[in-house]
Amino acid sequence: MLRFKDIIGATLLFLFFVVPTLQQSTRREPLVETDLGTIRGSVLKTVNGRDIFAYRGIPYTQEPVGIRRFAAPVPVEAWNDTLDAIEDSPICPQPGRSVPMSEDCLKLNVYTSSEIVQGWSVLVYIHGGSNKIGSGHSVYEAGPQYLLDAQVILVTFNYRLGALGFLSTRTAEALGNFGYLDQVLALKWVQSHIRNFGGNPNRVTIFGMSAGAMAVTLHMASPLSANLFHRAIAMSGSATSEFVIDNLHWTRKLAEELSCPKYSPKELLDCLRAAPWQKIIEVCATWEYYGFINMKWNYEIDGNFLLEHPTDTFRHNRTNNVPLMAGFTKNECDFHAYHQENNTGLLNDISKNFARYAPELFLYKNWSAGSESEDHAWRGEKLQLFYFGNHTNITKGNLYPLGHVFSDGIIGHGVYNLVRLASRFMNVFYYRFDYESNPSLRPDHNGNSQGVVHADDLKYVMPSTWYGPQFAIDSPSMFMVERMVHIFETFAHCGSFETSISIDWPPVDPDDIKTLYNNDVMYVDQAPFLERYALWDELFAQETSGGSPLRLSALVALIIVVIAGL
Repeated sequence: MLRFKDIIGATLLFLFFVVPTLQQSTRREPLVETDLGTIRGSVLKTVNGRDIFAYRGIPYTQEPVGIRRFAAPVPVEAWNDTLDAIEDSPICPQPGRSVPMSEDCLKLNVYTSSEIVQGWSVLVYIHGGSNKIGSGHSVYEAGPQYLLDAQVILVTFNYRLGALGFLSTRTAEALGNFGYLDQVLALKWVQSHIRNFGGNPNRVTIFGMSAGAMAVTLHMASPLSANLFHRAIAMSGSATSEFVIDNLHWTRKLAEELSCPKYSPKELLDCLRAAPWQKIIEVCATWEYYGFINMKWNYEIDGNFLLEHPTDTFRHNRTNNVPLMAGFTKNECDFHAYHQENNTGLLNDISKNFARYAPELFLYKNWSAGSESEDHAWRGEKLQLFYFGNHTNITKGNLYPLGHVFSDGIIGHGVYNLVRLASRFMNVFYYRFDYESNPSLRPDHNGNSQGVVHADDLKYVMPSTWYGPQFAIDSPSMFMVERMVHIFETFAHCGSFETSISIDWPPVDPDDIKTLYNNDVMYVDQAPFLERYALWDELFAQETSGGSPLRLSALVALIIVVIAGL
């Protein structure tokens, strides 16, 4: 028979050796069982010191290489061994980044509370970056340290970018939209597996900034994304803009510069699939003229992901109707041209030839039609007269109006168009973010903020090395972090703000559009910049009227899809 002191000794040994091991397995190496296999995560901390269970680098598709490059994604297969999801995967190939990159990048991150949770709302972040840069990386762009202080699950992910994500021959061989199809598969993964992490698949909110916001609105317009999400947040971007879609032009330009066939789809694809991804990225990076905002790769109306122009989809209520929060920052691209302030030659040339520069700078040029075959001159002339008045000479001292054209044409008018169209059929909450603090993505020459520019609101939602590092807990701007987290949490839970965010923020009345102004103090007032947006309405009345050319392109794309399936 064991003596009492032997029992005590054995018990102490158990507590000394075994209990720490158990604690490590539950706190240091959280495990989740899914239909795909077991996933091991790691523990991070929120800004307030709470534990985060982080599962990073989970594959949601098979590696998009070889024949799967320039093709729709294929769902990942189950694995046998425990998947170590303890660090971020490489990001998708893109120019000018020091983070590890690989084509095997279609991975996602899931963040949840270390407590036992069940049925929590899910936030899914779609990153921005003009469809050529960006990621769901926890340090580089999409940190969970703010949102995980709320009762939500956060999912971030990578999708293919640039030519690898959006190349299109506009034939059955490569219809395009591969990056958006990646996003659809990521949303399907959430529907299938988020319960295992404590999330509610029936309460999923997608949110994105810039090109990510455009993606959010595309999913609202796409039949492939139906029932994959239940709320949407579009920050500084929308597909209801005047951007011209011309992936075919850039596809052929890429083929030409890599000495590949450029008119025969099969030969073109065979050649480009054999090229190193580094070379593809290197060539495309040379197309960025003047350092102005530029989006070369965009969506295709392919008869599959999109059946028509998104503006028509919203106008005629053919969308995936969900509560929508949409808005922009006070200054967006107002300071976007200041990096060229000393380039006197360029500014003089833009002044003298504004109408010729405008289609390219503000993204309404039809590249494939050629620069002289479409008469855009009257649009450029009206833009120059409206924003510069009689002082049309653009100099170092009056770059601000040029920035306004970028702000309205690239961001503001498209978001306003989204709000007034969508609000006729669903609850829409319109905002402008006015709170200014450092750091800013567009500082002045002394490193200080010079306004509330594009992406300056995202830094209060998720910290990153790109948009803004994590605020110290005693920072005077922490109140805005707490406010933004509360706004996102409330919207994710309820799809409205009836439970109060300390101000009455009603849905938009499409006949009397009101806006929430988010500054030190929040208030609701008339929508901003209505006179400026009225000009863009006038300039592009034909393009947004839902005329036959868009209908015809959708029909042609649908025929291609049908033929491909035969």
